[in-house]
Amino acid sequence: MSTGPAIAPAVWEDFDVPAHARGGQVTLNLDDHLAAYAPKRPGAYLRISSDHFGLEAGVDRQLDDAEDSRVRLRWGPFAKIYRENDTSAFKKRKVVKPDGSIDWIVLRPEFRQLLADLAHGVIDGVIFYDLDRLVRQPRDLEDLIDIVEYVKRPVTGATGGRMNLINDSDRHMARMMCVMALKSSEDTARRVARQHLSAAQNGLAQGRIAYGWGRKGEHKGQLVPEEADVVVRIFQDFLSGESAYSIAKTFNTERIEPPAARTWSSTMVAKMLRNPRYAGMVSYAGRHRVKAATAGDGWSLVLFDDEGQPLLDTWESIITPKLWSQVQFEWQHRRQKAGIKPGESGTAPVNKYLSPGSFGVINAGADSSGTSTSNASQEG
Repeated sequence: MSTGPAIAPAVWEDFDVPAHARGGQVTLNLDDHLAAYAPKRPGAYLRISSDHFGLEAGVDRQLDDAEDSRVRLRWGPFAKIYRENDTSAFKKRKVVKPDGSIDWIVLRPEFRQLLADLAHGVIDGVIFYDLDRLVRQPRDLEDLIDIVEYVKRPVTGATGGRMNLINDSDRHMARMMCVMALKSSEDTARRVARQHLSAAQNGLAQGRIAYGWGRKGEHKGQLVPEEADVVVRIFQDFLSGESAYSIAKTFNTERIEPPAARTWSSTMVAKMLRNPRYAGMVSYAGRHRVKAATAGDGWSLVLFDDEGQPLLDTWESIITPKLWSQVQFEWQHRRQKAGIKPGESGTAPVNKYLSPGSFGVINAGADSSGTSTSNASQEG
């Protein structure tokens, strides 16, 4: 029996294998093999939920830890750093799609950009600070996992057990941890909402203090006479036939200083006109409302007692409940004449006493008057 070297079968004569296909291998330890890949242009994802002063100290510390992990893993320098400072990974927002359909998603543009960059090869790996900084909603986690399984590139944490989503066992652990983090967020939101309701029922202000009262310092919550006079003028001018737009335009012409903004806007004035707090009534738009507060209806913000009467607050009012009520009826009258149904947003009509071209714009956007339509700032 011959012991010499094996002779290649004639079938392989004149047979060329392209360079990229040579050395193709299989392994039972695929996860370990993929995790060993050292990205040349990784990305770093950093997020902190609350940073009211915009100092970004929290995300800077996360970047330091991510950089330490990158050096330890011998990855290349960060090609992109995705910062989402003062951004929630839990709160969903209603989004109307171009086709008119509605979805509720967490708005995190940097996270979505990371997913796109990883899918298209702009980055070839990700270091995140910790799983609860990366995701709080299972939908977001699954979107990331889909891309990781497609591109087969590591996505690893800088803290804790240094979870790597390239491994199926770590992916399953991440799913369980994400559900627990979601429950924790929901439990916290429920407790906070209950505290806000209790405070509102006791006539205590919740959220930002509106224009007309001191918003900080030792005079916080006390009437500011100059601002209170402006508030009274807004309500009286509206009843006399002015629109939110014309009031804002006049104030800007007179150089009256607006609340935490460069100029007065119709949106700002409109929200002030709908704010029950100016009449000494409790405003509450939190999660415990059976029917959600609507952008165009000030009455939907009022908190009533068991006898159907508005709850009164503990701060000094600026206008009378009668004046506030008259403004609400006038507001709805103008909206109805414009064909706007209750609960819908839209543009208030030009009052017959105004010159053509004067419009009172009503929308659901936030403004600087301290009367944002978000649950957090309306409660109380």
